[in-house]
Formats: sequence, structure tokens, C-alpha cells
Amino acid sequence: MSHASPLNASGSGVGHAAYGPGPAAEPFTKSLERMNRFQESEARALIADLRLPAASRGLDVGCGVGLYALWLAEAIGPEGRVTGIEPTAERADAARELVGGHIAAGRLEFRAGDGTALDMDSRSFDWLWCGDVLHHIVETEAALTEFRRVVRPGGRIVIKESQVLSAMFLPGHPELERRIQLAEIERTREEGGGRSFQERRQTTLASLRAVGLERVDVRSYLIEGRAPLAGAARDYIQKTVFDRNWGERLRPLLTPDDWGLRSALCDAGSPRHILKSADYYCLYPITVFSAQVPG
Repeated sequence: MSHASPLNASGSGVGHAAYGPGPAAEPFTKSLERMNRFQESEARALIADLRLPAASRGLDVGCGVGLYALWLAEAIGPEGRVTGIEPTAERADAARELVGGHIAAGRLEFRAGDGTALDMDSRSFDWLWCGDVLHHIVETEAALTEFRRVVRPGGRIVIKESQVLSAMFLPGHPELERRIQLAEIERTREEGGGRSFQERRQTTLASLRAVGLERVDVRSYLIEGRAPLAGAARDYIQKTVFDRNWGERLRPLLTPDDWGLRSALCDAGSPRHILKSADYYCLYPITVFSAQVPG
């Protein structure tokens, strides 16, 4: 990662209240864009490692803000085509607005679509990409069956999942961070149909094999960030991880002491704010599952 000016650690003591006003609510797409930009260097590397065929046609299921669709389209060259789908037309429009002007017309298409009932012909794509989305789909087998249907025999299905293994954002505080991670696991059970998001991520390989896909491969990448953090990394960690993911929605799942320590380390106005430390570093894993449609 590129680095900005160093920041010095300051202050001492652990408070039990939040430092300053909480962050204002913002669209989820902004958090997603932050995550993508934080991952960009490794994202481009892992896409290159896939060696997707030049001039191929791909489908990005759950394309989000469209950045991964853009990077995939760049990787397959000017004759390639990528279609990105999102559940609503409004979200597809948002992706088109963010990245549509960065590549020649016709190489990227964004539209509304349902990953469990794809409105596309069978065998119409050379490959399919689904990034950080499959763990949200409770009907996992239905989605993967549809993925297999629309990809030609011999084509590939690629599932990318961040944090199959938990990241480390609080170096030197492993017990607190583990309790925060357990709170996150508990918080996602209801949305995950009784299974946490991390459990769903970790069973991706079994899910791919269960629908008859072949040559299933697993490869992991590690983002290593270190102070002074690049702007994209600092922005993601502070605003998406600390403020949003570890924000008020986790307070009921933590003890008052843990919430107080979390606030002292994570709130931007705290004298013990961990991102101010010249010794700060973080580790963030990304795992890519790749499988082939039987020929």
C-alpha cells in the first residue's frame, strides 16, 4: 500500500463513553465503495491470477457499485463484455453512474436482476463472478444452480469472499477484537437464516461441490496495511469498520467494559484512537473460490 504522512500516538486511559457525536447515517453503497477501494490493489492481482479468457463474456452477480465489474472488464480486454446485476434498478443505476464512463460503451452493462432466478439464457456466459454476496443469499443452492445454468460447459464460477478468516484491526487487543467478532457473528445469524455470515463464507467450497461443480480451487490473499495508512485504507477502517460495522448495532452485544474499550480505541475523537499510533498495522484476508461447470 502507498503511505501518507505518519501520525503520532497520544493520550492514555480508557473511557467508557463514545468520544464526540456518532457518524451520520449514509447509504450502504458508500461503505461498499470504501471496501472496494481498500481492496483495489489485491483485487486487481487476484483477478489477474484468474486468467479469464480475453474477449470472453462474464456476469457479475451482485455487482454493488460496479468497481469489480470494471476491473473484470479491463482484465478481459476490449473485446470482452461484462454484465453486472443488482436487485433493484436504482442500485444498477448507481453502479452505472460511478463506473460507466471509465470504459468504452458496450463493454459494461448494469441491470436489475435476481441471483436466484436469473433472467438470462442457459450457457450464455463464459464465466460468472459473485463477490461478497453469496453469504447473504439464504437460498445458496438455488443461487448456485442458477449460476451453473447460465455458464457454458467448461466455463468458470468464481466466488470471492472477504474475511473467511477474521481480519485484524486492533493489534495488541486480541481478546477484545475476538469478542467483537463473536458479537458480529451473533448479529448476522438472523439475516443468514440461522447461520452466521462467517459460517456461510466458510462452507462455500462445500456448497460449490454440492451443486456438481468440478475442479474447485481455493486461494487466499492478504492485505497488510501499516501506519501511516493510505487514505483509502484509513477511510475504510474508520468509517466502515469502526463507525458502521462496529458501531451502535453491536453495543447491546458487548459488555459495558468492552464497549468502553472499543470506544476508546475506535472513536476518532478519542485520545487513545488506535489509528493515531505510529505502530498501527492491520491484516485483512480475501478468499477466492473457483469452480468449473462440467463439460
